[in-house]
Amino acid sequence: MELAKKNITLFFIIACWCLLVPAIAWLSATDVKYTMLLVVGFVGLVMAAICFLNYRTGYYISLTVALTVRLLERVVGTEIPVGVVIDAVLMVTLLGSLIKREDNPGGKVDFIRDPLVISFYVYGAFILLQFVNPNIPNRNGWTTFARVYVRNMIYIYLATRMIRNMDDLKFFFKYWIVMLTLAALYACIQQWFGLLPFEQAFIHKYPEKFKTVLILTGIRIFSFVSDPAVFGLLMACGIVMNVVLLTSSMKLISIQKKALLILSMILQAMALGYSGTRTGYVMVPIGLLIMLFVNLRNRNTVIGTLIFAAAFMVMMVGPFHSNPTIIRIRTAFSGSDDASMNVRDVNRHRIQPYIFSHPIGGGFLSCEPGSGSELQGFPPDSGYLRTALEQGWIGLIIVCVNLYILMQYAVSLYFRSSTEQERQYTLAIICVMFAMVVAQYAQESSGLIESALLIYALTGVILKLKYLLSSPNPTS
Repeated sequence: MELAKKNITLFFIIACWCLLVPAIAWLSATDVKYTMLLVVGFVGLVMAAICFLNYRTGYYISLTVALTVRLLERVVGTEIPVGVVIDAVLMVTLLGSLIKREDNPGGKVDFIRDPLVISFYVYGAFILLQFVNPNIPNRNGWTTFARVYVRNMIYIYLATRMIRNMDDLKFFFKYWIVMLTLAALYACIQQWFGLLPFEQAFIHKYPEKFKTVLILTGIRIFSFVSDPAVFGLLMACGIVMNVVLLTSSMKLISIQKKALLILSMILQAMALGYSGTRTGYVMVPIGLLIMLFVNLRNRNTVIGTLIFAAAFMVMMVGPFHSNPTIIRIRTAFSGSDDASMNVRDVNRHRIQPYIFSHPIGGGFLSCEPGSGSELQGFPPDSGYLRTALEQGWIGLIIVCVNLYILMQYAVSLYFRSSTEQERQYTLAIICVMFAMVVAQYAQESSGLIESALLIYALTGVILKLKYLLSSPNPTS
């Protein structure tokens, strides 16, 4: 059966190429735009076939598309319906997973009685309730948010199907480390050699998309993702992930692989500095602090923490007064000395009466400019504040309960782990997720496409590990 599928796929690809070659030759003589559309269409068809026939490969293809589609948008030089592209790839992958029977599914998730899953069901019901929210001037925001919610739930489901054993989880971490390293390398190239011509042209054409790129200390680097803010969050997660894995023994991770992790961490640290994302600067010590508390008896953990603390102190008090990157990093830890942080605090106190008087909020995306609501144009600058404003304090409670259950699952998994491999992977998940939870206070980390991918991918992994580590042989 598998051989027949492979033959069909190969025949499909060969047939498409046979049709594509003369078509490109003819269209190239007419209009280059049509040629580009045809090439993109062909690649899309091949990608859809792969996603349908092998949903595990399709899962990673969908992640890659979501992480890099902004680069394609800049190369083409025009706006692309990013959400539609991501949803199309994801739906084909989901369809392939639904018709695929598993010979060895590993720990089977209880999607009916599991508390974490139930909390998502409750939140989904609350989203449906928001449709009749009398404070909503129109339903466009609700439609967008509901679609994003469904997308995130699909990512969780596919992650539970994809992780069958610890080898699958190992590949999962490899994928994210490689992608984040490539993003960091591209960001360093942007910083060292300047933005590429097509990126500069795209910024000039759509300046409203890059309002946060130009600051007093220079250009905030965004790599191949949507903006510097989400890029900085991803780099912070990558640094935390690498540091946790570096504390593993040589038996689990060889010295050669640790050298690669160190190189990856250095690139990500530089890229995080170039992004100018102060929330990302704070995420790194927060995530590593959790690692220190949980794994204090590990000698490698203590040594790594001391090295990090020494480097941090040198950066904070050293004689580096002309480097704009270091200056911006210092402002992230300056507390009340930072004017923008003071403005955010004033806004939060000013809007509290609205939160108390609107238990289900003003409706999804009601803070966006042009929404027509009472909140339009208000800058939440916080994922939790946006939730409280748009979904009310009832929605905020549901979100916080969901996060509590999620973190409780992750911590429980760590103490239930029986091998070093299980402990290190679960610890990396705990540190990254906790850093993201804290980042929600200062930034809308879960509302950005790329960072939401990582959050909900890890959520699906946590859910699956609960059942996988309870099975007799989870490492097989």
